[in-house]
This record gives sequence, structure tokens and C-alpha cells, in this order.
Amino acid sequence: MLISPPFLRIKSDSETDEAWIERMMPVDPRRGYPLNAHRSWHGGIHLRHADSGSRPEMLRAIADGRIVSFRHSDIAKRQHPPLNYNGKTDNGYVLIRHVAETGSQPEDKITWYSLYMHIKDLAPSVAVGQRVKRKSPLGTVGMVDDRSGVHFQIFCDDGNIARITGRTTPELDLSKNGRTTACYGDMHFYIPAGTPVYGAVPGQSSDEPLRTTAADLFVSMTLGGGHCIMKTRRQNVIDPLQYDEVGDALTDADGAEYEYGLYKNALKLYPGSPSAGYELLRFGRVINTRYETLSPADAPLWRTINTPEGKGIVNLAAESIKKYSDADFPHWAGWRLVDDDEDSNSQCSSPTILGSGRMDLSRTICHFPLEWDTDTVESRYGWLKQPNAVLEEPMSRQDWGSLVALAKALALENCAEIPTGRVWHFDPRRFIAHFRKCGWLECEVIERIMTSTTSIGRKSEIEKIKRKSEGFLFSINVVMRKYNITGLNRVSHFLGQGAVESGYLLEMQEASQIQRTENGRHFGGAIIGESKKNEPDELGHWYGAIASEVDVYFSGDKYNSSGVKIASSYSWRNGNCGDVDAQKFRGRGFKMLTGLDTYSSYWVYRGWLSKSSFDASWWTDPQYRRKNLPGMIKRPPQIDDPQKVMETPYNSIDTGAFYIVCFKNKTLRVMDSDKVVSQDDTDVAERVTRAINGGTIGLEERKKTTKAAKEALNDEL
Repeated sequence: MLISPPFLRIKSDSETDEAWIERMMPVDPRRGYPLNAHRSWHGGIHLRHADSGSRPEMLRAIADGRIVSFRHSDIAKRQHPPLNYNGKTDNGYVLIRHVAETGSQPEDKITWYSLYMHIKDLAPSVAVGQRVKRKSPLGTVGMVDDRSGVHFQIFCDDGNIARITGRTTPELDLSKNGRTTACYGDMHFYIPAGTPVYGAVPGQSSDEPLRTTAADLFVSMTLGGGHCIMKTRRQNVIDPLQYDEVGDALTDADGAEYEYGLYKNALKLYPGSPSAGYELLRFGRVINTRYETLSPADAPLWRTINTPEGKGIVNLAAESIKKYSDADFPHWAGWRLVDDDEDSNSQCSSPTILGSGRMDLSRTICHFPLEWDTDTVESRYGWLKQPNAVLEEPMSRQDWGSLVALAKALALENCAEIPTGRVWHFDPRRFIAHFRKCGWLECEVIERIMTSTTSIGRKSEIEKIKRKSEGFLFSINVVMRKYNITGLNRVSHFLGQGAVESGYLLEMQEASQIQRTENGRHFGGAIIGESKKNEPDELGHWYGAIASEVDVYFSGDKYNSSGVKIASSYSWRNGNCGDVDAQKFRGRGFKMLTGLDTYSSYWVYRGWLSKSSFDASWWTDPQYRRKNLPGMIKRPPQIDDPQKVMETPYNSIDTGAFYIVCFKNKTLRVMDSDKVVSQDDTDVAERVTRAINGGTIGLEERKKTTKAAKEALNDEL
């Protein structure tokens, strides 16, 4: 799900995502969310905006969707009642229906609406049923009560609130873990009172705890930029809706550059299942249980946290500690579903909201009537005519009639498909900031990146790439989520590099070419068909496992059709022990895992090979250098099924992320050094290429695909 603010200007390097969104969406304090004047519900926010210069700044769609309804503003009518109620007001609007994916299951597909009210001039492309892309121009800012600005609103129906937040109750159910199919952003842990707190990891000193927690604690873990930040909260005794921070946030308390060290720690702490251990360190639990199994199942996760009595070490993997992510909208972070206003008028009678005091209400998700329904105008505003504690005096019949006329003039038109009555409202700033953490990409985005360098005339190839994109979509998303490949730069470089390595998802195994010699010169010829066959599905074994499939391409120098040398022999390189290994451990997967050294590292990582079954750095054995396998003292790894990389789409993509994030972990640092939002920047793309391959093979193509990924993902203009 890709989402942006309705106004877009360049974000500075020093600006956080949240600060940038606040700057893009300056809220009129008189008309914020969720309350307006006189304690009446307000379903959105008014964005103050005054155009300067000759070209008005366009209001833009915040996400992909379809236009449900719109209306052109009648400039002449805004001068007179009912639109001139407290001042000139434009009644132009655009309403968009959005459908997006936040995770891997059908229940993770969500539907919601964005409304842009008080538009002056609509963009010519606006039409009912028209599909709009994120950042598509919708129109220019109009007037509200003689001031420049727009009303901006996000809402959903009853059926989608559970899909979006994972619940329908005000708070999370602390008796069970949160969702795993939708799991993104920060990780959160509910630590019940009575949890043991240690001074050091048990086994390193005393196994006796220092103390137990005296109260329930809520710990949030943020990973990014190589670091890990741990923040502890506890419920305020006087105001139970408030959660106060305990001590200062802890940065990398369990090791410098904690995020960059996840692989090393997974190998050290979870030697029987490092890949599952990586997920434990990353998420606080294993979430891809279809592919990963933790061994032992009760392996601990010792982390340093703040408690009211001081810092201590807690086993966050303990069954009594429940795990969540931002996808669960944790209430201790301010997310609360409010549905305690029992009437259907526009006055807020919610005990939660009215009793909130100084609590930040911007993360409350409130259930109250849609304010743009023409059929319910009188019933929603009727309370204004009655004696009321929040009014100095009831509104006169004449004034009430003028207000009703204005409400009807602003109401939505021809909107039979949208929810009416009570709907769920979000503060748009918080909604946008929240879902920018989601990172789940839809198939169209992957297709755009993977077909970016293919000529539009090659329709058959484009269709093949699109089918492959659909087939690998789930795995690309879950793998990027596993390795925290989130944000513009990490995702762009990962997909841009992987696109080239995998032949745009069409070639997940290295094919060979016929090699010939003419007049002393070497040339490459046609592709050998057998080398392209899918090993698990078509061959049933790795290509070369039988004598008739021995392919000298892999064990010799390689030339293209022009006679240019493209690679040297794979024999006795990358840990390979002879010609057989050169073919056996050819390139496979999204990043073309190549050579026995990388294969064995991945096999150990996935728990498919015991580290004790071979000797480290076997290629340093003197006999290895003499190409004398029988004479080697150091034992090389024995892997009989290299085609396992190809058995599932997950394995194919996971090998690519493993290679970049784990095996060549400096690559992630290089990606993070990319501070340039320009899609034309190529310096970092070259450094990423060198970090991955040690050279610049295919550099220009890699630059193009990385740029294309930035274009598809970039949130700036």
C-alpha cells in the first residue's frame, strides 16, 4: 500500500516522515479532528492553504483508487446563501474509493474512502468511475468561510474497521498475540505484571531474577538505519487512557548497530535455526511459520528494557508476553476505537472523548454519522434547536434553516455505494503516517518495475513478466518485511538489483550457452535448452546430476556472441571443489546465489545443514589451492540438493535478501547512505552494485531499474 499526503513538496534529509506529513497538512486549529466547535463531531481536518505564484498548487489523490462522486464548484453561487453562510464557501469535491492490501490474506485487503471538499477548480480528468493514481491532480484549493482551505477526510464502513485495525473493540485483547499476516512498522510487547527481570542473561551469571515487574508494561521496538530503539510505557494510574513513557528510550542497548547485526546474532544465538532466529530477533516471534521453524521452539529472546525500577533484561519470547505490531493499532500508542456515542446526531456525547482531558485524540478512531449525507441533515443537526449545556442559547429556527441549507448544498451527490449513517473516521495525518509504514506492494507496482526496461513492442515478454510478478508477489512482500527492506531507498535498490539478476523474474537459475572456437577466438552461441528447465518441476534433480547433463559452460571461461569474455570458470572458485561444483552451484534465485561458499552459508542459515558437518574456510586448505580435493584435510560442505533454492518462490526470493542483508551485509549500509530522493541519482546504485558483486557487471541496466523502482515508489514530485 503506497500512500502520500494530499499536498506534495520535497522532504528534507533532516525531516522525519511524520514531520514532513505535518508540514504538508497544516491543520486549522479551529477545525481539527475529531471535534469542532460546540462539541460537535468533525470527521476530518481543514487544511489551511493559500496559493502563491502563478501556478496554483494542486490537491492530489493520496492513494490509488476510483472516483465515486464529484461536483464542480459554482463560483457565482458561493457569493450568496446558502454557500455564503459565514463567508464564501466552495462546494466542489472529489470522493475516492480505495482498495489496498496490507498483508498476505484476503482479510488483509481493506477498503476506505478519501474526501476532498471545498475544491475550487476540478482537474479535467475527474469523472465518476475514473481510476486515479496516487499523486493524481484533483483540483485547486477553494474557499471555506472566506478563507483558503479544504476539508480532508478519511473514513471506512463497519465491515472494514476490523480488516484495518484487526479488531472492533476499543483496545487490543491482551490475552492473545497480534496478527502475523499483516505485520509492519514497530513491534510491540505486552509484559504482564510479575514478569521476571534479570540483571544479565541467565547462564552468563546468576540465574536468579533481580525482581519481577510490579505493573503491566508495554514495550515498543523500532528498527531502522541499523539501529534498534526500545521504548517502555505504563498505564497512568489517575487517567487510565494515558500511557506514560518509562525512562528514556534505549538505543542499541543490546549491541551497537543492532539491526545490522541481526544475522550475526541469529547465527550465534539460534544455531539450530538461524533464519527462524532472525525473525525472532526482528519480530519478537516467528511469523513465517509456513517456512521457518524455531529450534528449540522455546528459544528465548533476551532484551534490555526500561522498568520503573531501572533497566533490566527480559525474555520477550516468553509465552506470557504477547506480541503485536503497528498493524494491530496498539492502544498504548494512542490508537483507540471510540464507539460509545449512542445517538445518531452530530453532537459528540462520547464519554471517552468528553472525558479525555488533555489526551491527544489524533489517534482515536471514532464511530459517528457521516456529515455529508443529505438524507440525515435535519436529524443530525436537530439538537442545535434544543436547550443544551454547550450552547449559550438554542439556535433560532431561521439560523437553523440556513445551516441545514448549507449542509445540503455541501452534501455528496449520487453516492449510493458509499456507507451512510455511522462510519469510522480517522485523523488523515495519522492514517497516512501509519500506512506509510506498511510497505506491502501490490502487483501493479512490481510489474511496473520488472517491465521498466522492456520495449512496449515486446508484448509477449511483458505478459510473461507480469505473470511471474503475480507468482512472486507474496514472496517478495513477506521477504522484504522479514528483512526490514522498507522505505524508498532499501526497496528501490533491492528490487532494482534483483530485477537484473533474475532477468526480471523470468530467469531464477543461470542458463548456459554453447561455447565455440573459431580461428583461435572464443564465442558464445545459443542458450542450451536443458539449462533453462526448472529443476524441481521439470528435471526432478539439479541440472548436471546425471552424466548426459554435464555442461562445460560452467567449468570454463564464458564468452558472449561477440567474443567478449563475460566470466571466468566457476571451478575452484567461491568454495567450489572442481568442475562438478561449478555446475552444481550455479547461480539460482533472485540474486543468483552462486558457489559452494554462499550455498553452504544459506543452507546453515535455513537449518538445512549443520555447521559442524564441515570445516570453515575450507578453501584456505593448501590442497584446495592445488585443486587436489582427495588431499584436502579441511572438509568442504556436502549439499546434495542445490535445486532447493528453486522449490518455492519464497526460497528464491529469500536467497536474494539473505545475500544482500546477511552474506554481503555492508550492502545494506550502502543502501541506507542513499539520501538523494532524485530518481536520476546513480552514484549509490553503482556503490550498491560493487558491494554486491565486487564489480560493475550490468551497471547501466541496474541503474535504470533502480531509477524505475524509485519512480514507482517515490513520494515526492
